[in-house]
Amino acid sequence: MRLTVTAPLTFAWEATPTQAPAPGEVRTRTRLSALSVASELAVVLHGPFPARLGYQTLGTVEAVGEGVTLRPGTRVVTTMGHAGAGLHRAERVVPVPPEVPDRVALAAILGEETHKGVRRVSPQPGERVLVAGAGLLGLLTVFNLTRRGVRDVTVLEPDPARRALAEAFGAVACAPGELPHDAFDVGFECSAAPAGFAELLAHLRPRGRACVLSDGNWGTLILPPAFHAHELSVVASSDGEDYAAYAAWLWRHADPLLERLYPVTVTPAELPATYARLCETPRPVSVVVDWGEGQDA
Repeated sequence: MRLTVTAPLTFAWEATPTQAPAPGEVRTRTRLSALSVASELAVVLHGPFPARLGYQTLGTVEAVGEGVTLRPGTRVVTTMGHAGAGLHRAERVVPVPPEVPDRVALAAILGEETHKGVRRVSPQPGERVLVAGAGLLGLLTVFNLTRRGVRDVTVLEPDPARRALAEAFGAVACAPGELPHDAFDVGFECSAAPAGFAELLAHLRPRGRACVLSDGNWGTLILPPAFHAHELSVVASSDGEDYAAYAAWLWRHADPLLERLYPVTVTPAELPATYARLCETPRPVSVVVDWGEGQDA
């Protein structure tokens, strides 16, 4: 079964036929799928409809087509979303080493997507970096920065629990309104909030640069006066470029701290009601769907 949204907060389970993999294909059985809360809520509330939900998936190879070297039983990460099983091109699945825990492995998908944004603005070790928002995108951005040598990282976040988690990941965390303007060289918009985006740009030095990683935004992101006054550069980043290459790096830096990104676990049957609960604050950083039970939803 695969979860789809057909109208605002209206869900349906779509049957996914079990097919033999064609040459070059892999069929996987889902173990876990994870929510990217802001991005998925944007679709759940505003469409377009109908739409399939989710994209961070960890599963097990069930069968392979001709020419595929992966063996059945191999644990993999992929971008299937909230579905019990599915077919993929072999190059779209990434094997997970036995020593890497499931929930650490889930971070490979959004980890690469946030790291692509880091690559686009290329913070240097001596630069001051500000991240707006300590949700899943923001915390993975902090992880990528601090584990690659950028030590001066500050997070702007209103939720005290998320600020504490950002500090555990190696950042300094502050509430909105506490930081001086013109203090940072590079910024990352991960808050999904127009006010957060405006404050982020206000804190950048002249000729500073920023990357917008959030896409499920709670309103339109508008360029504030600081964008023009300080001649800032703003770029966007979306899907990753090379999940396998990022995963190879992540397996070498498989910090158990990443498991704290997924504090809530639900069954597939509980997933539709979970989206409704996520419309209210405070929200967890992410939610994991455990497909070990409730496959028939």
